[in-house]
Amino acid sequence: MPNLSRDAKRKYAIIHALEVLDKPNLQDIVEETAIPAGTVKRQLTSIREEFRLHILFIRDASSPEGANGYYSLESWGILDREAFLSHFGSSKVDD
Repeated sequence: MPNLSRDAKRKYAIIHALEVLDKPNLQDIVEETAIPAGTVKRQLTSIREEFRLHILFIRDASSPEGANGYYSLESWGILDREAFLSHFGSSKVDD
C-alpha cells in the first residue's frame, strides 16, 4: 500500500477484504488482513461513519443466538469503487 498512516492502511485493507471475499465473517477478515478481531470491529464502525459505506451484518438464522453471520458491502458511500480497487488492490497491511 502507498505511504499511508497505519489507521488508513487498516481501513483500506478491511474495505478491500469486504469486496473480494465471498460472504466474509469476522474471522475471514482477520485472516485476510492480519488485523486483530477487536480492531476490525472498531474499524468497521469507523469506516461506516467516515466513508458512509453501507456494510451489513447478515445473521445466520440457524445459529443459536444469531451471533454467526457474514458481512456484506452494499454501497461504497463516498468512495469510488473502481478507483479504490485500482489504487489499493491488496488486503494485506504493510507495517
